Amino acid sequence: MFISTTTFGQERSRQERAIIAFDAGVQHILDGKLKRAGKSLQQAVDLDSTFLPARRMLGLAHDLQDDYPAALTAYEGVLRHDPHFSRLLYYQTGEVYLRSGQPRTALTYFFDFRDRQADPLGRYGLMGEREQSVEQQIVKHDLAQRILSAQLSADSSNYVNASGLYNLGSPINTVQNDYFPFFSNDQDYLLYTRQGAYGDEDLIEGRRRRPERGYSISRFGSFNTSQPEGMCTLERDGETIFFTMCHDEPEASGCDIHRGILTNGKIEQVKKLPNYLNSSTWDSQAAISCDGQQLFFASTRPGGIGGSDLYFCTREPDGNWSEPRNLGAAINTPEDEEAPFLSNDSETLYFSSMGHAGMGDQDIFFSRLDRSTGRWAKAINIGPPINSPARELGFHLTAGGRQGYFASDRPGGEGGLDIYGFTLDDKLTGKDVTYVSGYVTDSLTGAPIVDQRIPVTGSTGVYKTNYAGRFFICAPPDQALPLTVDHADYLPYRRSFDIPRWDNLAPYRIDLRLQQQLAPAAAPPTPAVDTVASVAVEQSTEVYFAFESAQIGREQREAIDALVAGAGGVAAIDRVVLLGYTDQVGTEAYNLELSRRRAQAVGTYLQQLGVAATAITVTGRGKLEGEMARKLKRRVEVVIGLR
Repeated sequence: MFISTTTFGQERSRQERAIIAFDAGVQHILDGKLKRAGKSLQQAVDLDSTFLPARRMLGLAHDLQDDYPAALTAYEGVLRHDPHFSRLLYYQTGEVYLRSGQPRTALTYFFDFRDRQADPLGRYGLMGEREQSVEQQIVKHDLAQRILSAQLSADSSNYVNASGLYNLGSPINTVQNDYFPFFSNDQDYLLYTRQGAYGDEDLIEGRRRRPERGYSISRFGSFNTSQPEGMCTLERDGETIFFTMCHDEPEASGCDIHRGILTNGKIEQVKKLPNYLNSSTWDSQAAISCDGQQLFFASTRPGGIGGSDLYFCTREPDGNWSEPRNLGAAINTPEDEEAPFLSNDSETLYFSSMGHAGMGDQDIFFSRLDRSTGRWAKAINIGPPINSPARELGFHLTAGGRQGYFASDRPGGEGGLDIYGFTLDDKLTGKDVTYVSGYVTDSLTGAPIVDQRIPVTGSTGVYKTNYAGRFFICAPPDQALPLTVDHADYLPYRRSFDIPRWDNLAPYRIDLRLQQQLAPAAAPPTPAVDTVASVAVEQSTEVYFAFESAQIGREQREAIDALVAGAGGVAAIDRVVLLGYTDQVGTEAYNLELSRRRAQAVGTYLQQLGVAATAITVTGRGKLEGEMARKLKRRVEVVIGLR
């Protein structure tokens, strides 16, 4: 009797200690101290292996830390010991299997949870009564979607629209939330949003000197504050940026969309979009079409379908934006839709949604535009591996239309939302588009013609030159691009350019040189793109320079001497236009100055030969775009007109 009493007392002591450890573990979970919770709950289980509530809470502590194997060991241990301990636990176990990438096993538990809804509630004892309301909410709102998610993942071979998924890693991704990526056309420059530990959002920039090297990152601009800023979009011309700023001043309206100009890596001329675009609520996540004629954004303004809706507006002939219009029920739902992105051909819209049937927390969807009706088709889930049971948002495609990026908080990342890259299947990239860019200048002086309208024959698009005379057009390849320029001081310009297929890492270059009214009109040149060919001249050549050099040496003198001699000597020269260029190495400001010095060096030598300084026009154009050897870009184009 003495031995039995002692043993009973020891067992009772173990149970009491298990309860104490269990209570401590639950409190640690409530306090967010998950590692401590795991230690306390493991102690409770070690003290009493039949203490099923402790085992279940141990599974929860591991689940909340994304330690899926340990969570499944605990959950399944409870169900093996007592299959009727908790009906809800079948759903929770299925969730863990789904998030850990085992969708077929997840389906087994989801179906088991669904089938057990027909069981008498009393079979699950006190736990069944406590969990009944939670189960009803899951059956009503979540179960069908989770089953669909598991089915899509299990049959992923039928749905895969992307390949080569990878995490961009450090330093771009951190333990914080990193999302909304937008890459420059050559992918050497990156802007994205980072959310700090206290909810502040800042715009971050990344740069790399070569494709094989990683990015160096820094906070972008001087406007980042303790309030949220970020969620940016660049126009494909690389000059105009749209971004969001949120401030809590009494006169502000929350989060609003702003526009700025990127000059030498800095934002200038920052201005909030008009109040009819920005509302008194939340407006953010602007997306601009390739041709700059359409603007999409997310808003919680009154009158929408629910939550955050997607809206769009178009550019009017006067350059202003139209009134925003809701994209309708094919896109928007009573839940949140956000983060729009438009393909190069403006016919495929990608966005994130909480309301359409998806695979997880928030998924990425796409919709096709019916040009005949102007309506968007019903949204389609883009599927795995882009979507997962985790959260996905901020879809972005680079200039070529196939390399893409998005953000996700799926397991295995650096922490929180990470930015991932992928290659999109051809069937979802849209029609090919070639980026076309160049300058409109005076054919005699080389002076830029700014704020000049450039209509495309047969198109309603509004294209204008910027402060440097530069224009940018998204054009269909393998077709003619008919351009028209009318200016009061110049002869009418009419020309059709043959546009090739292009990788868009840099725009396809065409230049338009207008002749003054007093100058005799010359016959249009035959070449489509040569930067000299569109000028009415008798002689031209290129003078090439060494890397980072603007020095005139023997090779440069021989090229200039040969051109002058072929023109009939200095006395035959009426005017000279010198256009300097560099390769892509170096900053924009450095390249612009180097290109000017190269052109100036050629002009100085021509003056030494006897050409009047008043007859020489010098222009530095900076880096020369297009696909050619770098050494061929380090040049000065010399164009002479004869008397």
